Amino acid sequence: MAISGLGTQSLLQVERLVSMRRQLDDLQRQLGTQKRSDTYAGIGLDRGLTISLRTKLAGIAGFDGSIQQVDSRLKLAQTALADLDSAARTVKTAIPKATYVIDQGGRTQDQATARGQLDRMLGALNTQFGDQYIFSGLSPDKAAVATTDEILNGVGPRAGLIRLITERNQADLGASGLGRLVIPATTSTSGSLAGTTATLAPDAPAVATGTANLGAPYASAGGTLDLNGITVSIPPGADGAAVRDAINTAMAAAPPGTPLVTASLDGSNRLVLTGADADTAVAIGAGSTPALLAELGLSTGTTNPTNLLTQAGGVTAGQTLTVAIGASTVAVTFGTGAGQVSTMAELNAALGALTGGTAAVNPANGNLTVTASSSTGVIRIGGTATAATFGLAATSASPTNVVSIGEDVAGSVFGFKLSAIATTVAGASVTQPAGSPKTMSVDLGGTLPKAGDTVTLSFTLPDGTNENLVLTAVATPKSLVGAGGFAAPGAVLGGAPGPITIQAPTLNGGVPVTISTLTASDTASTASAKISAALAALPGGNAGVTATNVGGQVVLKSTAGEQVVVGGDSPTLDGLGFPAGNRIATVVDAPTEANQFAIGTTQAETLANLHALVNTSVGTLARTSLAAASAVQAANEFFNADGAHPVKRVAGPPFDSATALVDGTDADTLKWYTGEAGPTSARSTSTARIDPEITVAYGLRANEQAFRIPLANIAAMAAVSFSPSDTDGQGRFMALMQRVGTNLGNEQGVQKIGDVMADLGGAQASVKTAKERHTQASATLTDLLESVEGVPMEETASVILALQTSLSASLQTTAMLSKLNLTNFL
Repeated sequence: MAISGLGTQSLLQVERLVSMRRQLDDLQRQLGTQKRSDTYAGIGLDRGLTISLRTKLAGIAGFDGSIQQVDSRLKLAQTALADLDSAARTVKTAIPKATYVIDQGGRTQDQATARGQLDRMLGALNTQFGDQYIFSGLSPDKAAVATTDEILNGVGPRAGLIRLITERNQADLGASGLGRLVIPATTSTSGSLAGTTATLAPDAPAVATGTANLGAPYASAGGTLDLNGITVSIPPGADGAAVRDAINTAMAAAPPGTPLVTASLDGSNRLVLTGADADTAVAIGAGSTPALLAELGLSTGTTNPTNLLTQAGGVTAGQTLTVAIGASTVAVTFGTGAGQVSTMAELNAALGALTGGTAAVNPANGNLTVTASSSTGVIRIGGTATAATFGLAATSASPTNVVSIGEDVAGSVFGFKLSAIATTVAGASVTQPAGSPKTMSVDLGGTLPKAGDTVTLSFTLPDGTNENLVLTAVATPKSLVGAGGFAAPGAVLGGAPGPITIQAPTLNGGVPVTISTLTASDTASTASAKISAALAALPGGNAGVTATNVGGQVVLKSTAGEQVVVGGDSPTLDGLGFPAGNRIATVVDAPTEANQFAIGTTQAETLANLHALVNTSVGTLARTSLAAASAVQAANEFFNADGAHPVKRVAGPPFDSATALVDGTDADTLKWYTGEAGPTSARSTSTARIDPEITVAYGLRANEQAFRIPLANIAAMAAVSFSPSDTDGQGRFMALMQRVGTNLGNEQGVQKIGDVMADLGGAQASVKTAKERHTQASATLTDLLESVEGVPMEETASVILALQTSLSASLQTTAMLSKLNLTNFL
């Protein structure tokens, strides 16, 4: 039996075995790589999806790389910001406990702390991420800030902060040290009222004139005249002269108090009857002989004089008028009774009793003029008579006692700027800042301030802060100091001492106290003791009035600040050292507290005390608060500058008279910030896309407001120095501490370091969210890709096992068949 070669069936079997082997190899590859295919072609219809999925995963991987870089930089930036904030808080926390104890360098321990924290802040602002300075904006290859030493002291000709503060201080304080203010001498005027519209007629006596010519051949038929109640007999045959003489003779013999009339003949020989004065009427009574009246050309009736009561527009009986100058007052009642006033002459006589000035009516028209003799008396017009009757448009007039203060130059940017002025002094008035340059003033008027009254001056300082200078009136002790007393041998009083009196408003109810116990042998010590003992023995006590021996002279003092007046026996007062002219306590003790002015015995003295206090208090305020504000402002101007905004400097020298600021240059002024200073926002200087739809901005510039403000204030605190000999040093130090502490606070509307941290925190949140979203997306895409490219391991292993079994059986069968021959078969 012949055996043929491989047939079709055998070839198919071989092919099937080869396919199974290839399938087994591919399954083993899948099991090893966990991938369905090594090529996209092997994936089949899902190859487009696979490419898309791998592209998305690659994009996510790229974003994740960017996120890692941004996240690391943000963490570094937040660390630097936290260090900056901690440094500022360290200084702020130390300020309330700051003490003024300066070292050899002229600075306190708190200032040394500020210097150290300034170093710390500048170091944080020069933080690098890799080779990039993260606070330099778009110039990350440049350091952001200069060093502390360079900023404070400058470099070569380029000035630093200390020099700028020195120049600004000179400009703000000025040559006078008054903060560029001018305090002129006080001005005082006396009160005055002047009538201008009165139309009163002058005082004039009553005049009755006959109509008949009594010249020759006139001869009277005789008769009687009833004239002001006096009977005048006219003999028959009397000519005109005889009639005249008869009337004058009868008047001369009239009883005292009779309103007299004078008779005369005018140029036409007419009889003229004239009252004795402007108060006397001419009354022709009914008892007169009618024929006599006819021949004289007279008639019965009364002719009145011209005076205040009788003329139209005058006054009426019973009306009153009061005129006062300060404490002196004259009150008159108009009328014809005893002590009353009816004429302008009588009114002037009454007004002559006024003290502290003068008052008089013009006898030609009745205009009243009142003038105080000093700047103390207030003029007041009162009563029931109208002031207009005497030509007055006002009923009061106060003197002026003015203290003024003004800026030195219009438009100057330096020194104090006037803000407002106020006072609680009754009767005083103020003028608010006005004019160019501005001035303001207070007029104390004509009344003395009371203890506790205030004058408040308000100023704006260079750094924008405000200061109120409150000046308080105080009643300090007043003294009457003996001078030249006890000149007798052995320094005793000598002579034959008489009684003396001592008077003060609250001593003994204001009633003078009489002391009669002094003897010729009294020394200044024993005389003082006797006077003090007498005052202390009063029922109400001595009201604070005492007598002491000071250097061999008697000194009377009122601790209550009242005016003490001595009187009595002049030789005794002379011997005690109180001659005429030195018998009123006028020596006022100076106040013991700051910003107080003593109430003097006169308005002029009080005004002088206030003026002196304005000078000293403004000077002190200039050397303390103004100097501190000047240092802070100089630091603001230094740190609010960069490449695009030059440092502002005083236009000088000379600096103490400068009025403007100029731009510093690269040649003469140091720039503390050396990074990029473009117009864009700081955050936009560094951006990164962390997602197809999200870009984060995380740039920083060291010249942001959040950093400038603490840097400027801490640098100012570190830069200012003090001297042990400076009596205002502590005040300036405390003013500086107060300002720095306030400026390092949480002022509304000002960017803070926390705000920058919040900005970066927002970027960090976006980064974190994107990272989490990418992780989730990557897992989802990877799972989907695995479902497309991957193979189920258990199923593949089962298939391999089954395929191996099948292939093994097939190969074994094939091998057996390959050995089959007829012999074996049989």
